[in-house]
Amino acid sequence: MRLSVCTTNYNCAHVLNRHLDSVFENLRGHEFEYIVVDNRSRDASARILDSYAATHPNMTVFSRRCTIGEGREIAFSHSHGDYLVILDTDVVYSGLLRQFVDAYLQRCPDRSVQAIFCGIFPRAQWVRAGGRRSFNTNEDVDLWARIARCGTMMWYPVELGENVKEAVAWGIDDYLSHRYRKREKIVRLMRREWDLVKTRKLEKLDIAGLIEANTIDLGLGPVPRAWPIGRTRRARMERIVGFVRELKQIWLA
Repeated sequence: MRLSVCTTNYNCAHVLNRHLDSVFENLRGHEFEYIVVDNRSRDASARILDSYAATHPNMTVFSRRCTIGEGREIAFSHSHGDYLVILDTDVVYSGLLRQFVDAYLQRCPDRSVQAIFCGIFPRAQWVRAGGRRSFNTNEDVDLWARIARCGTMMWYPVELGENVKEAVAWGIDDYLSHRYRKREKIVRLMRREWDLVKTRKLEKLDIAGLIEANTIDLGLGPVPRAWPIGRTRRARMERIVGFVRELKQIWLA
């Protein structure tokens, strides 16, 4: 098996068919498998995923209560590909996904490369770095940092598709997504803070500088730009005040 697409899903029924069509169309002709772990979605996600898998023998669906990092690691544990392709189910991919995969395999198959909404990792590098850990926040940066220490992490800051998630819920503000009920928003906000505490050593990492120093231009047309979402270091009291303010906003909404 050449490529293993590994992803997680939660309450993305509104975009799943478009997402799946875009991935399977773009990867047509490649030897690939698609493995998705659904986090016990409350919407029609499970039905859509199972229906799609019934007509696509290279697709496998699991249902587990899990974090994003844990879910992707579960998908990895059931994968067989030489390369792991990490995608997001709330993204509809453009033709740039196919161009990115082809250029990666031709030009830098011995590197891990993260584009916006897609990362490709040689299986051996994923294993050596220890894979994804059980976080919802910073699970991506946590792995990037470990691979970067091995000297094989690169970035291609170009969007490979359209993220249909509300702009207000991007990055660490995911808890604000309309996909979540009020109680879920509170739980996810609290989980975010816990993940930030557990990954606090990453605050010392100049992630923007690391990405800038290791950006690759694959010549696909769009010019690589600055990574869209930064991580800023905050003092403990500032973080506490911010958390209380965010919690209050959810509670009063």
